[in-house]
Amino acid sequence: MSLELVRESTNVNYSVGEDFAQTIVEHDIIVPDVNPDVARILLLDAEVREGDSEASQDRIHVDGNIFYKILYVSDDPEQSVKSINTSSDFSYTVDVANARAGMKTKVKYDIEHIDYEILNGRKINVKTILKINAKAINDVEQEFVSDLRGIEDIQVLKDNVDIYYYLGENTVNCTSEEMLEVPAGKPAIKEILRNDVKIVGKDYRISDDKIIAKGDINILTLYIGDNEERSIQFMEHEISFTQFIDLPGISENSECEVDYRIRSASFTPHEDTDGELRILKAEVTVGLAAEATDKRNVEIVSDAYGLKSNINHEKQAFKINRVVSKNRSQITLKEIVEFDGNSPDISEVFNILCKPSLFECNTGDGYVNVEGAVKNSILYVANNTEQPVFAYNHEIPFSQRIEVDGSKPGMACDVDLGVEHCSYSVISANEVEVRVVVDINVRLVEQTDISLITNVNETPIEDRDNEKYPSITIYFSQPGDNLWKIAKKYRTTVDDILRVNELNRDDAIGVGQQIIVPRKIG
Repeated sequence: MSLELVRESTNVNYSVGEDFAQTIVEHDIIVPDVNPDVARILLLDAEVREGDSEASQDRIHVDGNIFYKILYVSDDPEQSVKSINTSSDFSYTVDVANARAGMKTKVKYDIEHIDYEILNGRKINVKTILKINAKAINDVEQEFVSDLRGIEDIQVLKDNVDIYYYLGENTVNCTSEEMLEVPAGKPAIKEILRNDVKIVGKDYRISDDKIIAKGDINILTLYIGDNEERSIQFMEHEISFTQFIDLPGISENSECEVDYRIRSASFTPHEDTDGELRILKAEVTVGLAAEATDKRNVEIVSDAYGLKSNINHEKQAFKINRVVSKNRSQITLKEIVEFDGNSPDISEVFNILCKPSLFECNTGDGYVNVEGAVKNSILYVANNTEQPVFAYNHEIPFSQRIEVDGSKPGMACDVDLGVEHCSYSVISANEVEVRVVVDINVRLVEQTDISLITNVNETPIEDRDNEKYPSITIYFSQPGDNLWKIAKKYRTTVDDILRVNELNRDDAIGVGQQIIVPRKIG
């Protein structure tokens, strides 16, 4: 009979290369015809909306969109507050070693800084420093030999190894539509100035072949009230959502990651039964990207030899990503912010916009150090007729040591930051106490190499190799020896060595120990 190979396969998914790049996106923002001229910028911030990305030879090309939200004081006599929402497309190519066409990509963006200049009342020049993290992912099906059959007197050594089987990924969009009411005691909507949307309360659980993802969409709305004062108003709403994500093969024991992103958001004022604009129609689409792996213990052929023939095998090393540990924690930052002398006194704070930034992440034995800051824009009505509305920007740095099981120095670390909650108290005319709860999600990933036999063939023994040793050999074991290596060297069996030397399989072989090796005679 001929040699028969029993093969199995596993899907593996691992990073082949990753790099960072920084680019400047410049854009001239034109004030819409319906808006008055710009006198002073109150607040200009932005967010990145991810577009397509594609891998090629040692490169990843990315496309995206920067969405700008501007609050400004107009040059009309009332110094009314107006808003502009606009966007700018960008493209960039990041050098990523080992990237190849057809590979999957993962891209993260961070806006590091924004500079702007009012060129004239109708045009604003904006320069945005954008940081891009691009990663190339290889997703392949790897075959290996799990058993050998079909020939007489073949000796097979098997091992059990842990394989992290990549189950796959799935991306779905969850669109929530809700008619939100203006809270009692607040005026109806005259004009919406801006909406800020974030996802809080993220959670998911795994069922058979699916993931159930949940969360809350937090919506902060700044608007001009329909009253005599045309006062600036602020209101907050939340919309809960639940979304099923199909992922065949996933179970409660699988390792899973779900990424939440705001894909789009639109808000329109509507009339209530009294004909007042006291209803805010919200339509928000959340993108949910899930991927999962299974830890599977499989039996593999790690070595083989024949008593009457040569058994030649080919080994191939491949990489797997192993999730070492995950940790979710929160820190509370509290600081009294004292305004500088260039800012007018506070009459009333109506909102604080908080955005976390990650500076550095370092791993150690059993812990992870995370350093970053929360950028806070304090929007307030000023006690000053010349500057009725103002924004004060202040950054609160933080450094947090998090205990994480399995962490080691130099380990790859993925950190996601989010603001779960923000509150404030006005202390005086130029002091505000800011309290921010920051979510810190840490994921440690270790890339390891596994060497598996991928092919085996049989060839005849040349020069009567099976007769070059005497019928019994006295062998003194060397460093690194074990019974398998000795038996393979002399073309005998482990069972025969155990029998002749009256040993058990669990007995350790010491260096210099005398071993009687009987030759197997067919």
